[in-house]
Amino acid sequence: MATKEARRHPRLPYAGQVRLCWEDSLRGPLFAQGRCIDVSETGTRLELPIPIPLHAAVSVTTDWMGVAGSASVRNVKRFGAKYVIGLQFNQALPPKARQALREPQAARPPDSV
Repeated sequence: MATKEARRHPRLPYAGQVRLCWEDSLRGPLFAQGRCIDVSETGTRLELPIPIPLHAAVSVTTDWMGVAGSASVRNVKRFGAKYVIGLQFNQALPPKARQALREPQAARPPDSV
């Protein structure tokens, strides 16, 4: 029996760098840099060297199309020495960014040849 995809928006591969910032009640502002695995209109999946608490509010910045915004952590899983973090954006990606994702070059890092 086939299962239906529960996502409203398809995930598209994107291998760019992303920077995150969030508040920790004991340590104050924390920062991490990671790699984007894929992105949809309303969220993204990232690989990071450290975990971020579930439901934490994060600021997201990427050089890709100058996208910056806020999101909430929806999923955290450890894979070896890395963590895969699922974020839900507080606002959908702008139309220009969504269109750029659909272009073939979006799947490779911006600095690759």
